Amino acid sequence: MLKEVRCAIYTRKSNEDGLEQKFNSLDAQRVACEKYIKSREGWVALAKKYDDGGFSGKNLERPAIKELFEDVKVGEVDCVVVYTLDRLSRETKDSIEVTSFFRRHRVNFVAVTQIFDNNTPMGKFVQTVLSGAAQLEREMIVERVKNKIATSKEQGLWMGGTLPLGYDVKDKELIINEKEAKTVKHIFERYLELKSMAELARELNREGYRTKSDIFKKATVRRIITNPIYMGKIRHYEKEYEGKHEAIIKEEKWQKAQELIRNQPYRKAKYEEALLRGIIKCKSCDVNMTLTYSKKENKRYRYYICNNHLRGKNCESVNRTVVAGEVEKEVMRKAEQIYEKWEEKAEEWKNLSFGKQKEVVKKLIKGVMVKEDEIEVSSEDNIEFVPMNLKKKGNKCVVIEPEGKTNNALLKALVRAHLWKRQLEEGKYASVKELSAKINIGTRRIQQILRLNYLAPKIKEDIVSGRQPRGLKLSDLREIPMLWSEQLEKFYKLAP
Repeated sequence: MLKEVRCAIYTRKSNEDGLEQKFNSLDAQRVACEKYIKSREGWVALAKKYDDGGFSGKNLERPAIKELFEDVKVGEVDCVVVYTLDRLSRETKDSIEVTSFFRRHRVNFVAVTQIFDNNTPMGKFVQTVLSGAAQLEREMIVERVKNKIATSKEQGLWMGGTLPLGYDVKDKELIINEKEAKTVKHIFERYLELKSMAELARELNREGYRTKSDIFKKATVRRIITNPIYMGKIRHYEKEYEGKHEAIIKEEKWQKAQELIRNQPYRKAKYEEALLRGIIKCKSCDVNMTLTYSKKENKRYRYYICNNHLRGKNCESVNRTVVAGEVEKEVMRKAEQIYEKWEEKAEEWKNLSFGKQKEVVKKLIKGVMVKEDEIEVSSEDNIEFVPMNLKKKGNKCVVIEPEGKTNNALLKALVRAHLWKRQLEEGKYASVKELSAKINIGTRRIQQILRLNYLAPKIKEDIVSGRQPRGLKLSDLREIPMLWSEQLEKFYKLAP
């Protein structure tokens, strides 16, 4: 009697067009694969569906294929069946890596319209040729899209992206938002008078002006002032074309603003100064720590190093060298908390320039002690202990959230991911499309949230208990590595 071969059918479609239909492209792929499986003696199609609707084949950041990989690893699949090789991937490198992964786990792989045995030299050659052809096709599609965008912009059409302040969209065209347009005009007028983007951003915030979703920052002001869209033009790389939309700012005034910028060139903030000079100490040695630098691949990295260790003396601390930016960020956070309660404060912290904020740090923070697993930040009134995950890779420190201090956005997304997955599995909703219509959230967003189900158990536990890395945001989880060890490496900066 032949051994039963458990076949997992994987389907993929690059976009969501037509997925709402009763019988769509994914269904057609599945039917073709099921017919092939039925033609093979002993082969049985698994009931579980591995469908990636609306996902490109340019990488492996797809929820269904990740779930397939997990099932392969635990031995629940004997053979993977796809309609064509490019459903698996349109990148030659990824395609070969995936089929190699299948071979390592003794899982066969079949593309029903391109039958070949990828366990033989000839089969591997055929696979490489077909994968290369799929990659070429994808790259040609990308090139056609780029050409279409370039041609459209040459015609003065706005091609989407972040909606600029001062405009709304109607029928894919920019129309002036009169209220916001007044703000834009005010920004140009005041910049020509103040000649300072940072000062202008603070003034706008004080007077209650807002962008479409946030307060003004120096970078926000700069993007507005340098955007030719406000003088009625569309930019494509270094070229500008006459736009179909109405201008808010006269070209003469826009050019005056650009001339002012050229005369006062934008400079990145300098971080050469040791913010914590004289106040940061090594707990083990009770001596000061000094700012030092290292250079790698034309990038400069800043560290605080124990003076004993710097001079070749013995320092027993495992944290004799710490990343300056990580520690400084925590000290700045503490200084902000103290400043907000300070009776002598002149204005809100967010309205202070970076230079003024540094002065506040010097005034309010009396000491920073680097210990084995935390830093001790002291002021006149109290001492705060900030837990730090000081396991290092290349001397990298990761600040973790104190116990119980959860990130609401992360926690809410994780709860949603579990809830939606259960509802889909139990059949409450037949598809992501149906779920989307019910809860009024886009399918793309739902699919992004569902990917959180593939997070390593430790990461999930830390999010629930509030001990995830302090800087970890929901946007960081848009691309989740397949392996848990790779997730810890990426999100915790820990060696696997």
